[in-house]
Amino acid sequence: MEYSDTEQLVDQLLEYPVTQTAVIERIGTIEITSPSGDTVTIREILDSVEEERYLTADALYTAIVGNLDETFIGRKYYDDRGSTTVGTAPEDESAVSF
Repeated sequence: MEYSDTEQLVDQLLEYPVTQTAVIERIGTIEITSPSGDTVTIREILDSVEEERYLTADALYTAIVGNLDETFIGRKYYDDRGSTTVGTAPEDESAVSF
C-alpha cells in the first residue's frame, strides 16, 4: 500500500478513540511501500512511538507518516527553486536568496 492511502485506511478500519495496542492488533501487519520499493509494517512504524491512545484518525495518521524513515522522502536535497546541484547539500545556507 502506498503511504498516501494510509489516511483513508485508518479512518475506515478503526473507531476512535483507539489504543495503540488495538491499532497494532487490527492493522499492524499492513505494509506501506516506499518509492524505492522497500516495505515497512504499521507495527514497525509505531513500535518507536510512545502514544498509548489516538483520539482521532488524523492523530494516528500523523503518527504513522511522521515516523516513516528517509526512504519515503523524495530526492534528497532537491530544490527546484535554487541552484543547488541534485544530491548535494547547500554549502552555505546564509547565501540562500529568497
